[in-house]
Order: sequence, then C-alpha cells, then structure tokens
Amino acid sequence: MTPDVDTLARLWPQVGQVAVKDGCVYVVAEDYLDPLVLRGQLAAELTDAELPRHVVQVDSLDPADLVAPDDRYGAYLPPRDDTERALVRVWERVLGVPKLGVLDDFYAAGGDSLAAAGLAMEAQRVFGVAVSLAAVLRHPTVAALADEIRRSRAAAPLPPAAAGVAHPLSPQQRRVYLAQSRDPASVAYHLPLVLPLPADVDAGRLAGAFRHVIARHDVLRTAFGTEAGRPVQRVLAGVTFELPEVAAPADAPVPVSPFDLAAPPLLRAELRRTPAGPQLALELHHIVTDGLSLALLLREVDARYAGRDLPPVPAQYADYAAWVDGREQPGRDWWLARFADPPAPPRLPTDADRPAGDGPVPTAGSGVVEFTVDAARTAALRALARCEGVTLFQLLLAGYATFLATATGGAGSGGVTTGGADVTVGTPVAGRSAPGLDAAMGMFVNTVCLRHRVRPDTPFRALLDEVARDVVDAFAHQDFPFDSLVEAVLPVRDPHRHPLFDTLVAMQHDEVARVDFLGRPVELAIAPTGQAMFDLDMQVYERADSLRVHWAYHAGLFLPATVRAFADLYLELLDAVLADPGRPVGALTAARAAADPATSIDIDIDL
Repeated sequence: MTPDVDTLARLWPQVGQVAVKDGCVYVVAEDYLDPLVLRGQLAAELTDAELPRHVVQVDSLDPADLVAPDDRYGAYLPPRDDTERALVRVWERVLGVPKLGVLDDFYAAGGDSLAAAGLAMEAQRVFGVAVSLAAVLRHPTVAALADEIRRSRAAAPLPPAAAGVAHPLSPQQRRVYLAQSRDPASVAYHLPLVLPLPADVDAGRLAGAFRHVIARHDVLRTAFGTEAGRPVQRVLAGVTFELPEVAAPADAPVPVSPFDLAAPPLLRAELRRTPAGPQLALELHHIVTDGLSLALLLREVDARYAGRDLPPVPAQYADYAAWVDGREQPGRDWWLARFADPPAPPRLPTDADRPAGDGPVPTAGSGVVEFTVDAARTAALRALARCEGVTLFQLLLAGYATFLATATGGAGSGGVTTGGADVTVGTPVAGRSAPGLDAAMGMFVNTVCLRHRVRPDTPFRALLDEVARDVVDAFAHQDFPFDSLVEAVLPVRDPHRHPLFDTLVAMQHDEVARVDFLGRPVELAIAPTGQAMFDLDMQVYERADSLRVHWAYHAGLFLPATVRAFADLYLELLDAVLADPGRPVGALTAARAAADPATSIDIDIDL
C-alpha cells in the first residue's frame, strides 16, 4: 500500500504535482527537495509497510520520466535485526534525519566527513568494536556498515601504560613539542577562547568542576621534557588549578602567553566579571588537546558543575601514546607510493618575498579574513554534493584545489601550460581509530596531505570524483604519522615553509564547534593568537543554513587585500561550479576573467 495523492498534497504544499506508481512517489517542484526529509514527513502518518520505496523528484509527470530507481540503493527497507536497528538509531541521531532505512546512502542523507567521524565513534561505543571513519565512508549504508560490524571482532581495549614512568610522546605530540622547542616564546599552538557564563555562576563550583575533570584525565596532569635525548611525558599525581576572578571589559581578548611544558596543567582559566556579564577566559596548549577533546572537557565540566557523575575513562592518553609507539606504522606503503615523486613547492602570489637562510626561524605573524557563504549558496552546494554522492567538505575541497591551481598558475587561464597544477593541501583527521578513545582527552588529531593534479581540460565533476576518492583513501590510511611521511620523502626541507603543503583546510561541524555549557549553547570559536603555522589556513564552520569561514594568513607574505581577493576568487569559482559542474576547470577561471578582467589582475597577475 502507498499513500494517496491527496495525502501527499496536504503534506507537501510546496510540491506542484505528485504521482504514485509501482510503490514510488514522484514529485514535481521548482526547488530541490530532499527525498529523505519528505519520507520523514510521511513516516509521521504511515506505517513502515505503507512507506513508498522511493520518493523521486522529476521534471514532469510524463510517463517517460516516471522511471523507478535502482532498488539496490535508496529504496526504503526497515532494519532487519538488532544490529541494523541499533545502527539506524545511531545514524538518525548523528545525522538528524528521521526514518532512515538500511539502504539509505550516508552522502544522500547529508553526511560529511565530520559527521562520519562522529558516527564512527558512536557506533564503536554502541557495538564495542573498532569502527573507523574510513569504514563509514567506504560502506555508506546501514546494511553495508552492519555487515562490516558483524565481521569485526570485539575490539580489545588498549593495554594500560606502566604507571610512574616516563612515556613516549605520540607522533602528534612530538610534532608540536619539537615546534615549540624551536621557538619557546611561540603561542602558535595555543587555543584561547572566551565563553559567556550565566549571571549567577558560582566560581567555587566551577573551579571544583575543573579540578575534578583534571583529576580524571591524565593528560591534563602531564609534564613534558626530555630523557636520554628524546622527548617524554610524565603523568603527575596532582597539580594545582586556580580560577581567579577579575574585572575586565566585555571585549577583552585572552592574554595569551607561553606555557612551560614541564609545568602542568597546560590549561589556564579566569572568571571575568564584565559589564555584559560573567565570562570564562580559557587557554590550553595543543599538546594536550584537540577540537574534540576541548568539547569533551567543557561537557564534563558542565556535568560536574550540575552535580552529575561521570563514567570511568576507558583509556588514558598515555595508554594511547605507548600503544602507538609499540606498533608498526600502518599505511606507510600507500603514502610512500602517493609521494614517491615529491611535489614542488607551490607558487602562491605573495606580496613579499619569503624569508631565506638557515638561522632560527621565529613564528610568523598572522591576520584573519572572515566571510560567510550565504544561505542560498550553502543550500545549492549541499544539493550539488548530494546529487554527486559526495560530502560537502569534499565539494569545498575540490573547489579549493581549483582555487590553488588558479592562484598558482595551473588552471589553464592566461596562457598557462595544459599540464595543469600539482596542488597539495593539508587537512586534519580525528585520529581516534583505537577503541575506547571517544571519552579520552588529548592531542589525537593527525594531518593528512591531499594531492591532486588539476588539469584545465578536466571537467570539474571528474576532479570532484577524484578528490572525493582521495579523501576516503587518505582517511583510511590516516594513522600513518605525517612527520614520518615528511622524513621519508623530503629529507631536505626549507625551514621557512611547511613541508609538503603550505595551505590547510578544515571543516568544523556544529557537533564539535558548539556545546551546552552551564545552561546555554556556546560556540567554541578559537581566538586568533596572532601567529601563523601555515601560509593560508581556512577554517570552515558549518551552520544550519550557511557557512562561516575564518581564513588566517601569514602576515609576512600577504596583505589583507590579497587574501580578501583570494576569498572573492574562491566564492566566484564555487558559483561557476554551481552554474555548470560539468564545465572544464580551465573554463571556470576563463569565464571569471572574461566576465570581469579587472578583478582578475589581483590573483592572475603571474598566470
């Protein structure tokens, strides 16, 4: 049985025409409609047996257009056993989509790489087996992922690290430690932020909540130093944490200053009394935290402030560091093959020459350009991503690769060689592939270097497919430390630029960027430290109806106007892609230059 046309017309007034044929519902509408949202509306009134196999948007109700989709993908099929039922609940909770079937596609449901990471961790917690981010991206239906879970053996917990001894640093920590050691005054690896607090906040309770969480997580009581010439970490039995109260202006920044890595906790906080209300000024060092850990810290402080008990921590960071140190590095062969021929340094058009020489390299100053991808653009980008079967991040990344090719002279405009551009870009990955780490604090995030050949005659759609596949493969091999890759393929490095890539792109999902803290949702917006780690560092914050972009830049190389021109170019390239995703990459930039030659001078002067 399927719903009648009158029911559909009542539920979907935005739909112009509807038809029911062979268990499928066909709709005609002027704007794109999400079939999973439509099905969710039907599910409120119909039983599972009555739900249509497909909801399909078509151009007309001409019989030639009413072709049933392939039932192998996207047909509604309810869960068939306890594994699929539990996994459907996980998907619905993480993706925020009701009434998912076991054949629904993760990408079509609006899933992105950050949602995949959250889904993998939640599935790992629910099922007690190792579920990687790559498994989610490679098995993008509940049915396929459930099969993978059934085949997986129960994940053995990480063995506890020996107590009372020095432990090795994880590869992620080692990279941060060595960079900090080269420039002890640097604050580039600091994470400062300011959070609003309720007017009646109890300073003593808040300080007690922080002390409780510090006692729970060994990494917040860890001192860093060297032993026999190698970096090590030692967990201390106890540390002192204070929460001073100070009077401050409402817009006062966090007073960032260097940490002594040998003197934990590498966390500072003060309760500010401002004319606009109380605030929490917080600062942590990246060697003990990442974005997921920062969100976890605040959720646990919130729980303890409210008097709620917290479950035991299954694994501590030192357990993870010792486990990583004792295993073979996975993914080595894949990465060495990918970078057997190391890329040449990119030629971004800078406003000043890059420093040279072999002396000490001070941390570079930075600036930030901010802009918003408006609601209309964001909706169109999400629709295109769903249509192409990719995540929004993969689409934005393909656009960014096109931007890099254009800015460095390899996209085919202005008489550039048809060989295209060999572009590289860094992106962070969660790095929590071992079991039990969803409740652990620490620096787990790794960086992967994505590499693409952007040729002017390649249709953007083909580039997007290549980028999407490369993201999945790179995430599947994310446990290979980035520093190990650099050591293997780049023995001689320029001390004045980041190895293998100069620019980074990251997408921050609401689940990570927002938490409930002391009775209100707060945004975990990291304040600028004034120091740059990359030439360009694009952080994209996903909102319900838009994208907010923070584009940090090396202030010694770029003027603010240049980076604003970069932002204009990036948005214009995305608009050209939305207008025709099948257009060759070279035509995207050529169309832009023809439309407004004057604006192209800022970016294309060297092309």
